[in-house]
Amino acid sequence: MRGRRSGLAVYVAAACLLRGADAAAVIGVVLLAQQHRLGAGTGLLAACITLPHLLGPVAAQLLDRTHAKRAVLAAAGALYGLALAVAVPAIGTAPWLGAIALLVAGAAGPLLTGGMSSQLAGIVGGDAVAQRRAQSVDAATYGIAGTAGPAAIGAIAATAGPAVAVVCAATAALVGAALVLLLPRPDREGRDHPAPAVNILQAIGMLVRVPGLRRTTVATAVTAIPLGAVPLIAVATAASLAQPPAQSATLTAAYGFGNLAVSLVLIAVPLRGEADRLVLRGTLGVLGMLAAGLLALTFPLAIVVYAALGAATGVLFTASLAARTAYAPHGAEAQVFVTMAGIKVGFSSLGAALVGVLLPLGSTALFAGSALLVLATAAAFVLDRRLSR
Repeated sequence: MRGRRSGLAVYVAAACLLRGADAAAVIGVVLLAQQHRLGAGTGLLAACITLPHLLGPVAAQLLDRTHAKRAVLAAAGALYGLALAVAVPAIGTAPWLGAIALLVAGAAGPLLTGGMSSQLAGIVGGDAVAQRRAQSVDAATYGIAGTAGPAAIGAIAATAGPAVAVVCAATAALVGAALVLLLPRPDREGRDHPAPAVNILQAIGMLVRVPGLRRTTVATAVTAIPLGAVPLIAVATAASLAQPPAQSATLTAAYGFGNLAVSLVLIAVPLRGEADRLVLRGTLGVLGMLAAGLLALTFPLAIVVYAALGAATGVLFTASLAARTAYAPHGAEAQVFVTMAGIKVGFSSLGAALVGVLLPLGSTALFAGSALLVLATAAAFVLDRRLSR
């Protein structure tokens, strides 16, 4: 038990560093590009580090097929850090070289997120309560990384400059990579037997054929559309309540606080029950909070609603991790985790783009449309459960 706890502690430290570097890198790259006055190239450089996440299943296949999983994850973290460091001087002198370096870093990114998560079950053992608690811990690392990473790189950039800030993010990735090598060997039944070969198309097909994975994938993808656009919806909310645009940051921060807070609560009180049912409950929770957005008639109430929406998002994400762990076939764990994470990234980007176009409609229309979309998802979820019995 002590060994598993120490292993989980090492995992948390490594995950926070690696994911914090990933979350911070985009901001650092944007600040660095702006410093060098690259204009439209700023967005292209940022895209170079995010778009390769969609190709995550390719890297995940290597992780699924090897016994040296720690080495692969550590190599991914080291590659990310080194490529990010190379990009720092290149962005100012040869932006095309900086773009290539960022593409390399971005290609390693999926293994730092879904790839790491796919190995957690083997670290903590087969006890159901320990598994659920570890999934809550994992969800918390995303919240910590997503909050601390951007905050740290912003503070460093303000005092020492964007170049130093990006180098610090690269260093964090390298330290995280070193910690990965200290993780215990996975304690999973059958680890000494080679997993059956599963190619990328087969792994993606599992997200459709396996009922629990199918429902989780759809719920994750569709809810990501409004949730990926929360910062934009917050802008509309602030405007509708006659608040200055800067107050949208307060609402977004409340959302992040709620997400992180519920993840910490779920460490002490893990989710219980069938993973599929937990995902449905999480989806209904998000639906309820989106509907509550229609009732946010004052700014203090809006802060509460955004915090509650963040909490509902945290529950859904933790339930999604539980479902991926429960339903991913042996030999395809990493591909299932990483592919679903890539789908979430893609639909989040779609949501941000869509809400950006619809922003003039106002927060009421955005909340109503989002709630109807998630309501349809929940209804389809329930129908699929009944048809799959």
